[in-house]
Amino acid sequence: MQNFDPFLDATAQAELVKSKKVSPVELVEQTIRHIDAVNPTINAMIIPLFEKGLREAKTTKGGPFTGVPYMIKDLTVISKGDLNTSSIAGVKAANYKADHDSYFVERMRDAGFVLIGKANTPEMGTEATTEPVAWGVTRNPWNLDRSVGGSSGGSAAAVGAGLVPVAHGNDAGGSVRAPASFCGVVGLKATRGRISAGPMVTDSDSIGGVAHEGIMARSVRDVAAVLDVVSGHQPGDGYYAPPPKRPFLQEVGENPGSLKIGILTHDAAGEFDVDPECAAAAKAAADLLSNLGHKVSNSYPEGIKSRAFLADFLKCSDVGIMREIERYGALIGRPLTEDDMEWGTWQFVIRGRETSGRDYAAGIDRLREHAGKVERWWEKDGWDLLVTPTVGRKQPMIGELKTIKGNPFVSGSLPVLAFTVPYNVSGQPAISLPLHWSKDGLPIGVQLVAAFGREDILFRVAAQLEKAMPWAHHRPPTEKQAK
Repeated sequence: MQNFDPFLDATAQAELVKSKKVSPVELVEQTIRHIDAVNPTINAMIIPLFEKGLREAKTTKGGPFTGVPYMIKDLTVISKGDLNTSSIAGVKAANYKADHDSYFVERMRDAGFVLIGKANTPEMGTEATTEPVAWGVTRNPWNLDRSVGGSSGGSAAAVGAGLVPVAHGNDAGGSVRAPASFCGVVGLKATRGRISAGPMVTDSDSIGGVAHEGIMARSVRDVAAVLDVVSGHQPGDGYYAPPPKRPFLQEVGENPGSLKIGILTHDAAGEFDVDPECAAAAKAAADLLSNLGHKVSNSYPEGIKSRAFLADFLKCSDVGIMREIERYGALIGRPLTEDDMEWGTWQFVIRGRETSGRDYAAGIDRLREHAGKVERWWEKDGWDLLVTPTVGRKQPMIGELKTIKGNPFVSGSLPVLAFTVPYNVSGQPAISLPLHWSKDGLPIGVQLVAAFGREDILFRVAAQLEKAMPWAHHRPPTEKQAK
């Protein structure tokens, strides 16, 4: 059996299996050994599914990614027979297990992927850091005193530390892209409706379409290939993304031509100062794109100068979280109470109960109006891409962004979501790329945003940047720390 580098991307791991240098079972076994060595230090995987993964590796019927392990976030997407908690302490105590697979899990299995575990998330995915009471803190593989962000923090840390090459995440305000930036991996929030979260309907239909499913990986080619696997409309989906003209993987390496690209490195609303290194990372990417022949200008959507939409975003989120808490109560056979969850989560329930149907509907309407103001820059003004920092600050310290009793809104969270949340509202695809490392050795992501349905442009340009500013050689010190 050939030992393999756990930091190989999924495509390279699949090639090892295809060339018979390693069997699917051996690949999973070696992955488990790496997880056992590293995960106790970072706590990215909270629900190991090793026996299930080995069974799947033995019985896989083939596919382009035969035997390659992956994780799902313990939120929204579920796997049959496995613990499902959304990091709610009361649900964890009830030992609730899902009774079906999500479409995402079915499609990954059909492609040969092996589900090996579930990743940590803040309770109900409501915080900008992954520190749930139910499962404990997830630590950043680049610096154990730093946060991985939220809410897909466990998934980002798992990929960043080499536990798996691919992980599922979801994103209602930056929950894929911000952790990807903090952990030095690629993170895609796909177009609204591109990846189904079904067949289960949650969070008031994904908070009125604000929450989208996403993918984390080590390479652009992996994200494109996995999107080919999991994308497409499914029965009951409330939203629809236009199908691509050809597989997304074929866009990787294609010449994008000369595109019209805007660059934004400051907070358009003027509410905080962007960390100079985060701004410099985006500026360096924009300069490189200009050198590659793109037309780059200091321009961005006028709509993002106002954050008035956040009040409606939060109001709709209150109702969505309240509904999800009610759904979990029905699943475990008793209503969940204040004693079953963290103080901050219970505040969502209280506010959700106080929100009228009229107010919720008006909030959805205003979010759609704001989306139109944001999208117009692409659809009417003729821009192809926007380049920004993924986040406006470097990795917070553990505990810095954790909600505490009496303070439901942590001010330091705004720079984490300010550059990402507008495109949840508009439904556009956006990707974070690990293009920069700070002076103190921490990864800093750069975000690319395309027009609705145009992941093809994202992948073409992301692949250009990956080739010109490669990141695969960057390895976190986690394994040394674990030893």
